Amino acid sequence: MTDQPQTVDGDQTVDGQEARPASRRRLLVVGLAVLLVAAVVAAVLTFRALSAEPAEAVPATVPVPVTVAHVPDRVAIGVVVTLGDGEGSEWNQAAQGAVVAQRRLALGGTRVQLVTQNDSGTTDGARAAVEELVRQHVAGIVVASSGAHVAAAAAAAADAGIPVVMPYAGAVDDAWSTAPSSQSVASAMQRALGGAASPLLVDLGGGAPAGLRVAHVLPAGDTDMTSLATTVAARTGAVPTSTPDGDTNTGGDAPAADSDAVVVSGSAARQGAFVAALQATDVTVPVVLTPDATSPAFGSALTAAGGSVSGDFRTAGVATDDATALDAGAAGRAMSAFLGAVRVVAKDQDARNLTGDQPFSAVAAAADARSHDAVIALVHAVGAARSTDPEAVTDALATTSLDVDDGLAGPALDFTDPQALGTGATVLASSAQALGLRPETTSAPALVWFEDTTGR
Repeated sequence: MTDQPQTVDGDQTVDGQEARPASRRRLLVVGLAVLLVAAVVAAVLTFRALSAEPAEAVPATVPVPVTVAHVPDRVAIGVVVTLGDGEGSEWNQAAQGAVVAQRRLALGGTRVQLVTQNDSGTTDGARAAVEELVRQHVAGIVVASSGAHVAAAAAAAADAGIPVVMPYAGAVDDAWSTAPSSQSVASAMQRALGGAASPLLVDLGGGAPAGLRVAHVLPAGDTDMTSLATTVAARTGAVPTSTPDGDTNTGGDAPAADSDAVVVSGSAARQGAFVAALQATDVTVPVVLTPDATSPAFGSALTAAGGSVSGDFRTAGVATDDATALDAGAAGRAMSAFLGAVRVVAKDQDARNLTGDQPFSAVAAAADARSHDAVIALVHAVGAARSTDPEAVTDALATTSLDVDDGLAGPALDFTDPQALGTGATVLASSAQALGLRPETTSAPALVWFEDTTGR
C-alpha cells in the first residue's frame, strides 16, 4: 500500500519533512508582530520624551497661561507710569504689557491686582507715587519710566522695604533693572557706527551712553528741528534739497563737513521729530539712535512730524519685540504666547488700560513684553516667599532666576544681580512691515525692531 502524503495546516510534506512554506509564514507573522510591538513602544517613549522637554512647541495662536505656585490671595503689584509729556512718558503705552501679564496669570489661576500711579516725570512725583503704593500695600513695584527721577522712586521704595523692577531704566541703587547695561548699549551702538572715524552726537537732551566714542557734540538747545537737520546735513557733507516746509535750502553759511556718522540721543518724541526733519535732507551717513527709539512714542512722533517709518533706523537693545515671534525656537514660542494673549485681551470689551480711562484695545498695539516680564518676575517672587510681605518678597526676588519656561516673553532674567538682564545689547534695525501678530489698529504704523545681522 502506498503511503499517502502527510499534510500540516493544509500543506504537504515530502518524505516526511515539514512543509517549508507553512514554517516561513509562521516566522513572518511572528516577525511582523514583534516589529509592530517595537514600533508602538518606540512611539510611546518618543511621545514621553517630547512631553518632558521644557518649552516644547507653543502654538502661536494660544495665549499660554502662566502658573505660579504658592501665591497668596489678594496680591497687589504697583505700576508707576509717567503721564503727559514729562521725563519717561515715552514708556506709558509700552507699560500696558503689565495688563497682559495680569491676564495670563489669571488664566493660570493667580489673581493679581495692578495699582497704577503717575509720577509726572519728576522727583517729587516719583516719591509721592511710591508713598501712595505703600499705603495700598503692594508687594512689589514696576517703575515703567526712565530718566533721572526714577532714582527717587527706588529710594522711596527701599525705605519701605518694597522691591522695584525697572524694565526701561538702567541700573540705579535699590532697584533691579531688566534693561540692557549701559556698557553693552555703548558697545552695540559703536558697532552700529561701523568704521566711522568722526561721529557727530546730536544731543536732544539725553547725552551719549558712557563709553560711546564720538568726535563732535551738537547740543540741540532750543534750536528748531529744521535748522538742526540742515546743520547736520552740512556737517556730514550733504546738501539738503529742501526743508520740511518746502523751502529750498541754499546752504548759506553752512559749516564745513567734519562728520561721517550721526548719533541721536534724547527722548523718543524728540528723536522722532528730529529724524523726520533729517529725512528731508540728503544725509547718507549712518544714523544711530539711542534705545529710547524702541519706545512706541518714536514712531508716533516721526509720523506726526511728517516723516516716514520706512527709513533705515539703527539702535541698540535686546530681542523683546514682535519679530522674535518669527524665530523657530523657545524664544519665538514665548513671544508668540505673549502676542496671543495681547489679542485675547484686546477682544475683551471689559478690559481696560492701566489707568482705566481707555479700553485695552486702544493700547494693544503698544503693549510691551518688557513690562509684562517685570510683573511676572515680581509675582514669582511672591510665590517663592509665600507671602505678600514686601521684605519677604524682596529677599525671594534676590534669589530668583527666570526664563521662558517661567512665563517670560523676553530674555532670561537673573535677579541675583541688580543688573538682572544678563543678555547684552545688540544692534537693532527697524521694519515698518506689519507682521499681523497684533490686533488691527487705526493708529500710526508701528515700528518693529529686530536684531541686525548685516554686520553693521
